[in-house]
Amino acid sequence: MGAANLKNKVRPRLNTRVDSNQGRSSSVFGQVYWSPTKSLWISLITIGAALGGYHTFRADAVLLCLATSAVTLCAGYSVGIHRRLIHNSFQCPMWLEHVLVYLGVLCGTQGPYSAIEKHDLHEWAKRQANCHSYFSHSKNPFLDWIWSLHCDIRLTYPPIIRYEPRIAQNTFYQWLEQTKYVQQVPLAMAFYHFGGWSWVFWGVYVRVAVCANVQWLTEYLVHHLGDRPHLIEGVIIQPRNLPRLGLLTLGEGWQSNHQAFPDSARFSLNDKQYDPGWWLIQSFKSVGLVWNIKQTRCRPQRKIRPVPMEANPQPVRVQQTRQKVGVK
Repeated sequence: MGAANLKNKVRPRLNTRVDSNQGRSSSVFGQVYWSPTKSLWISLITIGAALGGYHTFRADAVLLCLATSAVTLCAGYSVGIHRRLIHNSFQCPMWLEHVLVYLGVLCGTQGPYSAIEKHDLHEWAKRQANCHSYFSHSKNPFLDWIWSLHCDIRLTYPPIIRYEPRIAQNTFYQWLEQTKYVQQVPLAMAFYHFGGWSWVFWGVYVRVAVCANVQWLTEYLVHHLGDRPHLIEGVIIQPRNLPRLGLLTLGEGWQSNHQAFPDSARFSLNDKQYDPGWWLIQSFKSVGLVWNIKQTRCRPQRKIRPVPMEANPQPVRVQQTRQKVGVK
């Protein structure tokens, strides 16, 4: 899509939560396994969305689904979990951070710690000499969908993952992680009170199914479609931008930009790149709720040669060393 050799050559800061255990960890060797809780949950949601959504279709329920999906995906996941909790790209009052992260949990697929672990493990794997296809999304779409929504991976030589104390010791996040699926119940009760079963099925079942599939589809597409305006040094899997889907992905489609400048709260690099998450952060800033916003602007393009792929080194066999510090 873009000129193949016109890229910004960047070397982003590495994630400090993931420790490769002095080079002994490997992102290549591992087993993808069925996760019963995760799979049964998304299966229940999908069946309820298909059957209940069909039999309770109403225009107001569809609008509720669209509105709540946009809020939980944009304010919750993209701004609260991704840009604030994972990358710490802006500062805000703790109560606002808790509200945003709670909205992110209402997407219905992950808690705070599981979202951080999944994100950081994927980013770490892509910076190795090679990685398992679970991280590269190189399989066919159906198998990748099964792996993402119904399975997890158990690495043979996993890294150590450490959370910073402010996250590890946060009792609210610990509670959210333990009750991430149960958090749909109060919402379902409120929807039933105001709109009956139609609001329950469209506001909970259909919405969670939409959020889960939008997140997976965005992640899959940025590995297969779009352009790569940045050449990210040390990254074996180069993500892409999805220019035509910037608005629909709520800013999460600008993954080449984001991987090049991971600390930036703005995933877009100019006003022509739609980034609703950034717009929300700017609106919070205008009323004094957000400050110390990190932002990196695009560097001038220059012609470079692609970085050759390194040969995959053989890992040293060690005992499993993964640990989570301070999390119950």
